Amino acid sequence: MNSRKRSKLYLLFIVLISVACSKVEDNEPLVSSVTVLNENKFVRKASLINQDIPFRVVTEDGEDVTSITTFYVNGEPIFGSTFSSDTTGDFEVYGVYIQNGFEVTTETESFSVIIPKRKIVIEDYTGTWCGFCPRVAGAIHSLSEATDFITVVAIHETNNNYPEPMHFDQVQLLKDAFGIEGFPAAKINRSENWDMPHANSDVTSIAGLDTNLALAIDSELIGDALTVQVNVVYEEGSMEGDKLVVYLLEDGIVSDQVNYYNGDSTSSYYNAGNPIEDFVHNETLRNSMSSVLGDAIPATAALTEYTASFTLTVPSNYVTENLSIAAMVVDSNNTAKNSQHAHINEDKPYE
Repeated sequence: MNSRKRSKLYLLFIVLISVACSKVEDNEPLVSSVTVLNENKFVRKASLINQDIPFRVVTEDGEDVTSITTFYVNGEPIFGSTFSSDTTGDFEVYGVYIQNGFEVTTETESFSVIIPKRKIVIEDYTGTWCGFCPRVAGAIHSLSEATDFITVVAIHETNNNYPEPMHFDQVQLLKDAFGIEGFPAAKINRSENWDMPHANSDVTSIAGLDTNLALAIDSELIGDALTVQVNVVYEEGSMEGDKLVVYLLEDGIVSDQVNYYNGDSTSSYYNAGNPIEDFVHNETLRNSMSSVLGDAIPATAALTEYTASFTLTVPSNYVTENLSIAAMVVDSNNTAKNSQHAHINEDKPYE
């Protein structure tokens, strides 16, 4: 009679189309071999309807035993090592194989099949010298309490008469591309102005709706070496002109903020001081890991993952535990179609 023992199940997503980029000084992508993070992770945490979900079993000794493994999804055996579902839902998978006369059952892992939801990009053009800029910061705070389906990027610029500690070197390129003439300025999906009074409903009315593409982010920081991997999948294939934008952000930057609303009793910054001392700046754009307006996404078939990887040496003045990644797919007109964000060292799935 065979004895039973348990081992880990390593479920690997298969990269069918991939490109790798590493950031260089002139912000042009350098094409090289793709870096796949966590390639031995148990399972892709989320997939789209009818998207193939390949499973892979690797023993602790590094032996790939996928071909001799029977996989069970929700307790039922499947044929081969690939599964897909035509409905959404949560699933469990494990594998069984024979090794050295022993029946080995892997750990059970969970995954989901989803319809992607749209995360709206909110960009805040701001500066610590800008006395009217706190109104947008307040609006973003209110919006973040109303919905999780947003990705926020705060873009700082130096004023000639007031130094800006968070100045983004390529801010002029963004201002030229999106018609930014004065601060504060707030954009929805890079294409629409978020005008006063910056109503939550301008965003919540479109945030979280079903869409046809999704992004996932994974990253790894070892010392000051940051590697970021972004996966993109389309229900119906990529569109010509689509681009991938990947930014490095930092939260928790403390710097005084000029505040023209100190005497405005209707403002959340009433009596906060002018300037507001030790103001906390979040979602601050630090670096563009892709080209600042995005890297071209090659022709990608429906339900096939496109993977891009990026590397960056993190400057010593960044607080690494406060770093995050914002990624977006934009069309040929630079309008954001969907986005995702994740903390450093977080494996953020399709949502």
